[in-house]
Amino acid sequence: MPKGYSEPLILKSLLNAALTVSQIERKTRIKKPTIYLSVNRLRRKGLVKSGREKRNKKWMLTQKGRIVAKNRIEGERIIKRIINSLRKCISLGISIREVERMVLSKR
Repeated sequence: MPKGYSEPLILKSLLNAALTVSQIERKTRIKKPTIYLSVNRLRRKGLVKSGREKRNKKWMLTQKGRIVAKNRIEGERIIKRIINSLRKCISLGISIREVERMVLSKR
C-alpha cells in the first residue's frame, strides 16, 4: 500500500463514530501497524484525537478532520461522475499527461 493511501480510508471510517484501532482494522481491512502509523500521522496534522488516554483508545475526528473527510468524499463523487468520459478520452488517444495539463490550466 502506498504511503498516505490509508489515511483517507481511516478518515472515512471515523466519519460516523469514534472507533478503536481493532474496529478500524475490521472496517477497513488495513493491518494494525499501518493503522497506528497513519492515526499518529493524522493526529500530528490535527485531523484526529483520542478519546481516552488508557488502553483501547477510541479515535475520533476533530472538526478540521471532519471537513477534510467530507471534502475528500465530495471530490471522489465528482471523479466518479466524470471517470467514464476521461477513460473515453484516453482511449481516443489523448494521454493522461495532456488531460492533467488541461485540468490544471483551466484554474
